[in-house]
Amino acid sequence: MQKSAQPYIDNSLTKKDAPVQNEPQSKFTPLQLIPPINDNSKQSKGMKASRSQNNSKIKVKKVKQKFPSLMEFDEMQTQDDELEFHAYNVKPFDSVAPQTFRNIYKKIDTILQKKTLYQNQKMSLFSSVAESSKIEKLMPRTLGLIRPNTNNNKILDASNFCMGDKYAKVLCSGVKLTLDYYEQVNLKNNNLTSRSSECLNQLIPTKLKGLNLQGNSLGQGGQEFVKALNTRYGQLQYLNLENNKFNDDSCRQLFKMLQENTIMQKLNLSHNLITDKSMPEFNCLLLKNATLSEIYLHWNRIHQIGGQYIITALFINYNVKVLDLSFNSLGIRYKDDAQSPQKNRQQPNQNWPDYLSSKNCNLIHLDLSNNQFNQSQSEAIAKSLEDNHNIFGFHFSGNFHSSIDHLGFLNITKSTIEQKDIILKKNEEYQSEIIGALQIPRIDGLKQIQRQSQFYNEVCWICDGWVECTFLWQPTHLDIRKEPLFIHLSHERFAPIKLELMDDEQRERSPMSRKSNSYKIWYVQRMVPSKQPIRFFFSSPLLKQAQVSSQYEIVDWPKAEQNKKVLFYMINEKPLTFRRPKQCNQIILGQKQSFDELHYEPSVHCKPRIKDYGGILDLIIDDSIEENVDYGDNFFKECHRDSDQEFSDCFEWDWNNSQLGKLIKEQDQLIQVKQYLHRIYRDLVSAYRNYSAYSPSGEIWSISLNVFTDIFQSSFVDNKSYLLKDLDISFRQTTSKYINQTRTSTSHALLRHQFLEILVRMSMDKYCKTPNLMSPIEALQKVYEVDGLQKKIECVQESQTWRDVYYWSMECNRVIQSNQSILRQLYQECVQMRQLNYFTNKIFVSPQSFKELFNRAGLINDVNAERNVLIAFALSVPLVLDEINQDRQIQMNYQEFVEALARVAEKYGQNKAVISSEQLALKLQHIIGQLQEYYQIVDENKITIPQMRQSKKQTNFLQENVTKLLYEIDGSPMNAPQINEYDFVE
Repeated sequence: MQKSAQPYIDNSLTKKDAPVQNEPQSKFTPLQLIPPINDNSKQSKGMKASRSQNNSKIKVKKVKQKFPSLMEFDEMQTQDDELEFHAYNVKPFDSVAPQTFRNIYKKIDTILQKKTLYQNQKMSLFSSVAESSKIEKLMPRTLGLIRPNTNNNKILDASNFCMGDKYAKVLCSGVKLTLDYYEQVNLKNNNLTSRSSECLNQLIPTKLKGLNLQGNSLGQGGQEFVKALNTRYGQLQYLNLENNKFNDDSCRQLFKMLQENTIMQKLNLSHNLITDKSMPEFNCLLLKNATLSEIYLHWNRIHQIGGQYIITALFINYNVKVLDLSFNSLGIRYKDDAQSPQKNRQQPNQNWPDYLSSKNCNLIHLDLSNNQFNQSQSEAIAKSLEDNHNIFGFHFSGNFHSSIDHLGFLNITKSTIEQKDIILKKNEEYQSEIIGALQIPRIDGLKQIQRQSQFYNEVCWICDGWVECTFLWQPTHLDIRKEPLFIHLSHERFAPIKLELMDDEQRERSPMSRKSNSYKIWYVQRMVPSKQPIRFFFSSPLLKQAQVSSQYEIVDWPKAEQNKKVLFYMINEKPLTFRRPKQCNQIILGQKQSFDELHYEPSVHCKPRIKDYGGILDLIIDDSIEENVDYGDNFFKECHRDSDQEFSDCFEWDWNNSQLGKLIKEQDQLIQVKQYLHRIYRDLVSAYRNYSAYSPSGEIWSISLNVFTDIFQSSFVDNKSYLLKDLDISFRQTTSKYINQTRTSTSHALLRHQFLEILVRMSMDKYCKTPNLMSPIEALQKVYEVDGLQKKIECVQESQTWRDVYYWSMECNRVIQSNQSILRQLYQECVQMRQLNYFTNKIFVSPQSFKELFNRAGLINDVNAERNVLIAFALSVPLVLDEINQDRQIQMNYQEFVEALARVAEKYGQNKAVISSEQLALKLQHIIGQLQEYYQIVDENKITIPQMRQSKKQTNFLQENVTKLLYEIDGSPMNAPQINEYDFVE
């Protein structure tokens, strides 16, 4: 047994019981202050020799005459004294407590004689129980006094001892010494009757908060107990009188007593003999009481009219949150008129459907199971419950054949002739499992309970411990984006659930979405079971494609669920099916608090019975849609993504190679400037990569003086504190200190690390001199945020953001996949144009050869400038750490070549604005067609257009958009290809 401290043991000796100062002291308590019986004892040592032996003999003789059993043996006296002394120090929950209690009981006669001798002496807890057992002539029992309670030591747990009325007196005699210490008393299953009312009255202190008397027989003459309870309930908040044979008379008195009560919160009267006769008083209780939050009336004899009294009161009472009326007869009327309530009372007419559909329903947890509701009543309750979003836990099993789904909807199965036998068999199986009604898990406030789900065809978010989970779909270059998007969860049988687009405010609040670079994020919040694996995947029915997310764990399908398909039900009631992904995502959520038990409020955003698509699409989809390219055939799966780590590494390299450490003298200011530049570094690099392709020095990406002056002059030059000649001086100071004279470095243009340096240098030249005298960080912030430098930097879209928003889409993937043969031949053609001064065996495309590809085809003109081609090349290659000693930034592979074509296509035409990935795909198709026509490339697959939908309506849509797009590009539809027939791959 676990040891736990008991303060009342230490308080058993008070100042009043302390020995008087003139009395002889001893190492024991006053119980051991007994005169010596002879001169040979140890206590006689040190006594004065002048003491008369005659006086000593007289005292011993008097003690022997009064207490003959006390003076039998000299050694036993010391042992008894030590035993009683240790009884004060032994904690009731110690492992040695039972043996101590037995030893005390054996020596109880001696201890009682000492108590008579010292009349003001208080006895220990063990001695008090042993004394009471001796007086009542009962065998000694522990009665729970040695039972440990690990949760709370202020609980007196004497349950399941079957002590009866006599042992209850014994318990009272032991507990009355420490009664004020306990806050809860548990006397469950002890065969207590109304004759124990007086004794129980002593067990209810004024500070008692909880009293559990379940499984007794206090109802026989329970009025006496109610009277005793009325005088001693004090601060009682929880009262459990379950299975006590309380009848209507006792309950009426109890209900009247609790009407003016302002403390009681939880009342349990289950398994009693309550009928409709006491329901009028219960109605008054609910109308007047404002503190009761949980009421349990399980397994009583309440019928339909009694339920109407309860419903009428619930329309007005807003405090009751948990109500258990299971195993009653709320669905039927009286079988005997003698059981009806008093006829002079006006009977209410409200029913359960009226209450559940009203706005006054404030219940959170309701149990109406096994109440003999018929089919019509069950259907009415199910319909009224659809608009109720307050009841998070609802139970209806054991009535007409029904089930509660994962959203909390009550589904009633209409019985037919063929289904009757099946329903009867299921009911028989169900009833065979619940013969012992006491073993059925019942609701307990807002707590989770353990129940075997195979016996219950219902889902309860509260009892089953469901938790809220937010599922995010963060598109990458491999992911689908064609709306509507859906998620399929295993615990909902993979039914499609529509995802909603997350707005900017929601993205800022969501910690997971901050880690994503996706332009759009879709999400949905669902209640899911805890501590079990949840498998799921995502899909787009318009593309007929299912996919997993890289943001979650990816696992293989179980064998039972392999080779299954995704199922959608259309408005025309025709199913739409397509393949599931080869794998699935999986999460396992731990148990967490979903409901506030103190204030009876849910701590989740999900509401029960909120209708969603439920597998029904309000869209018209052609039956002849071909399945999209499989996940493994996606072109973008091998494309490079610019990561935050790469930018951080490049920033450290640029910072270390710049002269900012020497330019800024103070260390604190240097650290602040470094942190500020690191925060905006990604935007600065995007601007540098874009502007460095305007007029590079040969094949070296750099920003010349003329380009820098045209772009950034307005942000620095104000012709007051900073002139145009100052800009030229700052440019020369920055570019003159290059690292080494190599093929990839220049002293006439800005490199990437010098671009960071010159922005800080010019800011300090403008504001750190008189009369402003700002610090370097203040000067940089003013130039960047006030003088307009930020607008110049952010007007260039970041390279990876452009990929996420427009390029890495299924529309562009269709175009690329359908033109793979043409693109491969164009890439080889561009590689052959490469100049011979590259002495390497690598196969790549240089900036000059890429520009020559468009120049020969006549695609570099007034509509498409040479600058756009070079910018597309610069933004398509990955970020390089050392651009001075490496040449990777001017070597483009096949995936980067295709991306550069898309970037050129975006800027091609008079209307250069791209508003969607579909429009970019059409432009890319047009550029590929122009290059194919000039270089006379034959498509091996005989596919000349994107692999789109086959319906005539969709073909006309493609024809109109291509014609309109070409009109925007060239100003005339003359170059529009003739689109009549297509060769599609089956």
